Amino acid sequence: MQDSASYKREQLFNSLYYASRDKLYQYLRRYTHDNHLLQDLLQQSYMKVWDRIDNVYDVEAALPLLKVIARNLLVDLIRKRLKEDEAWMEKMQTEAGQLLMQPETGSRELMQALDIAIDQLPDNCRKVYLLHRDEGLSYRDISLRLSISVSMVEKHMSKAIRLLKQELLVNGDLVLLLVAVNRLL
Repeated sequence: MQDSASYKREQLFNSLYYASRDKLYQYLRRYTHDNHLLQDLLQQSYMKVWDRIDNVYDVEAALPLLKVIARNLLVDLIRKRLKEDEAWMEKMQTEAGQLLMQPETGSRELMQALDIAIDQLPDNCRKVYLLHRDEGLSYRDISLRLSISVSMVEKHMSKAIRLLKQELLVNGDLVLLLVAVNRLL
């Protein structure tokens, strides 16, 4: 049998959930359209609120708390993915260094295919990628030159790398991908 305090906590949580679920969903939808990710973020957010339900006294006042929790979870996920991309790039740089020692990786056709893949990048991603690769600019210097934030530079670079990975791996040009990463780093 549930005690009165436990019952009240459960009732408050249920009220909060039903009053805020659609609002929180729409809030997160502005940042991602991945339904699986949205559902995970919603579930994790409500689990964290459940852990703090004793500090919630008003359903309407709890929505900002939910948004902060959800936003922080999303930021953590983005940071994790950026770290994974950086780790992948380091691994590819090592492998690229080994492959670049082989004479066949320097062929003109491979470099042309890489240039085509780079040309297919969205404008902002291509600009950031080329400023970093060709001019050796740091993310901070790129942000100053393009008048955007460093985090936006990171997002463009991450997207450029992801798109190059997709394009070059789909076309079977792993060597090109390794060359692209090695030239970048």
